[in-house]
Amino acid sequence: MATQEKMGHKEGSERLQMEGGVGSPISNEAYNVIACLHEKLQGLEAMRKFSKDAGEQIWKQVGELDLQAVDMLLGELERLCNGGKLRAGVTQGQRPSARS
Repeated sequence: MATQEKMGHKEGSERLQMEGGVGSPISNEAYNVIACLHEKLQGLEAMRKFSKDAGEQIWKQVGELDLQAVDMLLGELERLCNGGKLRAGVTQGQRPSARS
């Protein structure tokens, strides 16, 4: 309610409707890809450290697999962005204005 009062009468309620209430302004599909990408990037950093510490081939191989997964996730994120599916409640070609 405080957010709506700050933004103004009608603009605040329109934005909340567009974003599906007080949920995320990005689509669920994009959120899942970003969350998974974040985890994979953290995993890559861990594999880098493990391979330095132990120098074992297993960590390098697992890191390479994670790097392939990161590449796939980046491609999916690019597809979502280019297809207009990054934002929640926004169809392709429809972008909210600075005031909405």
